[in-house]
Amino acid sequence: MDQKTAPLLSVVLPVYNGEQYIGSMIDCFRAQKVQNFELIFVDDGSEDSTLAMLHSYQRSEAFPMTVVEMEPGGVSAARNAGMEKVRGRYLSFVDVDDRVVPEYTEVLQSLVDSGTAFDLCFFQSERVGPDGPFEGIGGFSGSISVSTGDMLKTIGSDPTKFGVYNMFQDMDFVREHGFRFTEGYAYYEDYDYLFRVVAKAKNIRRTADRLYFYLLQEGSAVATFRLDRLTCISLLERLVPYLKKEAPDFAPMFEDFVLPRIWWSVMWQACLAFSLKDALAFGKAAGMRQNMKKLAGCPDPKVAYSAGLYLTNPVAFVTAASFAGRRRSRIARTDVTPFLEYLKK
Repeated sequence: MDQKTAPLLSVVLPVYNGEQYIGSMIDCFRAQKVQNFELIFVDDGSEDSTLAMLHSYQRSEAFPMTVVEMEPGGVSAARNAGMEKVRGRYLSFVDVDDRVVPEYTEVLQSLVDSGTAFDLCFFQSERVGPDGPFEGIGGFSGSISVSTGDMLKTIGSDPTKFGVYNMFQDMDFVREHGFRFTEGYAYYEDYDYLFRVVAKAKNIRRTADRLYFYLLQEGSAVATFRLDRLTCISLLERLVPYLKKEAPDFAPMFEDFVLPRIWWSVMWQACLAFSLKDALAFGKAAGMRQNMKKLAGCPDPKVAYSAGLYLTNPVAFVTAASFAGRRRSRIARTDVTPFLEYLKK
């Protein structure tokens, strides 16, 4: 590959029925202060005008833009397909319904110009409503070196704080280890990828700069609590031997805290999807008491307090979770039977 013509950064953006978001995302990259990038949109079998819009922008934009067409395969398959098209020295993932600041690529350029080498560089994100505000950062504040163990612990302490959209990745590092997303899972595939790449990384940087806006969509449709929530946990459970080999100091935390916290979030959603009686039956069948015991010392007050509440009064936990959760989530009532049958296996 000719490094003189290859872009500094390749941005992979999976899209499914995203016609209402594409224009805003294109605007984000038109506004970049450093234009040394390419966009790789992967259309995951959209049924709206997404594909036509992407091809239209591909013809009109000044920056390089690739459009990959594929049959519906899910976000992991879409990201993998995009990774096959990367020409840049670095890789990042952006969701089409989110936003990035005008200094997004400038920060990466500043890192490279300073001679700072890294496998991964993590930056901050902020959760905002669909109307923002979307404020830039003004300029790069610098970065610090972070050990593999400390980064794993940071992510493990609050898995919702970092995602695969929170980092720049060196493509030589990605190719050397053959990193790809595990396909066929509707949930937790991003955690799986994130923990694997961090565990292998030897040179990690971190900046306090907020480069990414994760949009909280208002008025979203009623969600369904699906059995996939349970079956996909197996993807994370399979990480245990990998982490014991690659990050043995972190593996106990992953088993004793990260996995129980995932089960905690599943129980929280179950309280919205099931009746009080069924939620209690689900918690018992899932062995939730053991997970809650491990979360008693969790640094997140909400998690620690609610775990303690579950241990002392499961009825109060379900009632409180149902009341508090409905203020932020809309989850349809669901039959508990298939969940109980799965948990009996």
